Amino acid sequence: MKYIIVYEEIKTQIEDKTYVDGERLPSIRELASFYQCSIDTIKRALALLVENHYIYVKDRSGYFVLQKGPLKTNGTDSDWIDFRSKQANLITFPFHDFQLCLKRATETFKNELFEYGESQGSAELIHVLQKWFETQQLYCTHDNLFITTGVQQALFILSHLSFPNNKKTILVEMPSYHLLLDLLKLEHLPFLTISRDQNGIDFDLLEVYFRDNDIKFFYTTPRLSSPLGLSYSEKEKQKLVYLAQKYDVYLVEDDYLADYITQPNNLPLHYYDTSDHVFYLKSFSKIMFPGLRIGACILPKPFIQDFKAYRSLIDIDSSLFSQTALALYIKNGMFDHQIKQTKQQQHKRNQAFMATISQKYAPTLFQFDKFNSCKSFLTLPKSISKTRFETNLKKQQVRLDDISRHFVETNNHEQTLYGLEFFNLTPQQINLGMKKIQIAYENSL
Repeated sequence: MKYIIVYEEIKTQIEDKTYVDGERLPSIRELASFYQCSIDTIKRALALLVENHYIYVKDRSGYFVLQKGPLKTNGTDSDWIDFRSKQANLITFPFHDFQLCLKRATETFKNELFEYGESQGSAELIHVLQKWFETQQLYCTHDNLFITTGVQQALFILSHLSFPNNKKTILVEMPSYHLLLDLLKLEHLPFLTISRDQNGIDFDLLEVYFRDNDIKFFYTTPRLSSPLGLSYSEKEKQKLVYLAQKYDVYLVEDDYLADYITQPNNLPLHYYDTSDHVFYLKSFSKIMFPGLRIGACILPKPFIQDFKAYRSLIDIDSSLFSQTALALYIKNGMFDHQIKQTKQQQHKRNQAFMATISQKYAPTLFQFDKFNSCKSFLTLPKSISKTRFETNLKKQQVRLDDISRHFVETNNHEQTLYGLEFFNLTPQQINLGMKKIQIAYENSL
């Protein structure tokens, strides 16, 4: 959409100091002439810049720059560099576009808002998602695509369903999604763990697990894993699918950061499944916002009826209001545009991180997926005091995410790991933050 393009270009000019604080922007007519578009298009772009606090209006004087430079990260003081933030940012999210979709959804589907929906989800959203998934190398039918109240609901149902393989034990890669671990412990469900680190997973050991244990399903995040940010190679994905078919083990693929994948050849695990052994789970919380509370689940066909029956018992439907708005957001191309813009910004963050690593700021501490480094993790040597290191981090005003909650208590991980998220940091903040981590590390030796 043209006004979004204009908005993004002016925003970039503000952030890279082409326009300075307090500077007056060109007139609406001058901008319309420069961008070769209508005055209404410029007005919409300027309104969005005002809404997102980049510019402000002076009566009869025009538009002036209000903010430029590094944005504050969610919930932190501007002097702190927070590598923990995992969610979309209120400032950077194109809220105006989604507001339009919410308004349109209210007008178009107002009668449906007073009725209970289908337990499978909104028919409109399912239709739109089915077509959109095809562009992502994911293929499903209307029948086996379900909308859930977040990915957690899908995991809850799958952990309780009886499977055709008549097996009971759940296998989880370690470290893993902490809320799934909490669920398994709270419900006293039988589970085993297998380690996954920068060297990947031990496929020989995995085959032993599949062969010698009653593994119901294996939960994994193949692309940009939680919380380490690593991805399986394509050969590893194919081998994983092969072993699942060979030993009749189902795979639950949590693709929670799918929208941040920058390499086109980094395909979902589901793409290689020819025997209906892969559940595909997608979250919209990371690229949109957690309050949307919408997830999508592609089921192997044998599970359709049982999954639908179970979901109808615990939740009649996810919010129809949110579902219809999301359907419009995707259908109108706004979602793809947001993903494109997000990936462009993420590429800049990735480059900043890689450049910092190449300058040898504590290079041996960090592990990451060199093709999709929107996340990294720091391994603290056993010789370094955790308390002392965290004290020095605090002095440097840097926050890291201690990912111990992503392990079960019985897992004997010997080293302390910290996760680093780059989603809401500018390249300048990433560069400075890495330098500060280096200082904190050296002061802890």
